Amino acid sequence: MEFCPLCGLSVDEESVSREEAKSEKSLLRDKIIHEYKSLTLNQKYKLFWEISGIIFVSGILASMIINLIVSKNISWAKYNLIVSLVLFANISFFTFFRRRPLLLLFGSFLSASALLLSLDLLSSNIGWGTRLGIPILVSFYVLLLAVLWLNRISRQRGFNILAVIFIAIGVFVICIESFISLYFRGEFKLGWSIITGASIIPIAALLFFVHYRLKTGMDLKRFFHI
Repeated sequence: MEFCPLCGLSVDEESVSREEAKSEKSLLRDKIIHEYKSLTLNQKYKLFWEISGIIFVSGILASMIINLIVSKNISWAKYNLIVSLVLFANISFFTFFRRRPLLLLFGSFLSASALLLSLDLLSSNIGWGTRLGIPILVSFYVLLLAVLWLNRISRQRGFNILAVIFIAIGVFVICIESFISLYFRGEFKLGWSIITGASIIPIAALLFFVHYRLKTGMDLKRFFHI
């Protein structure tokens, strides 16, 4: 034989030493790192978007093929398909609309709504998507928009923003129990959410006190050394 079937070298050709191979790997790694660092922020986001697309498409195809081989039809792979598409849609919104928060939130809301409605349809259309999932989702995004708006108009961003977030969480748990009560019992009745909301109020009040008691306020990034 003129060539080795394993390494591909000819009879008289000397193999590369271990040290030389190691240095070549180091140079290749340094080159890849340098090329990645030289990319702009937009190019890095686009690269992440492309890699995510390849991963999601590969996962969708693999799950469908496995489902077809095992069950002879597409059943559980539908859930993986829907969730993967929604996740990729959110990554796409963040990649291309990250500087437009309203479009980003609107796209995220639409994709999350599509996920709930699709899961509802796959569950024999029992109606929880429209009568339970969507109302809870709407309340979440409305509260999120309120927090972002208050953060934007606030002159001093500090513990007051944390207090607003705690209040929004308290309102959100009340909304969750309200919609659950209406869906399962057909009546508006609150219980555990009132206790949760009441326990959050003193924390929010303390954060407001700490923030406005200080003359110049306190920046959260400096306080937490971020």
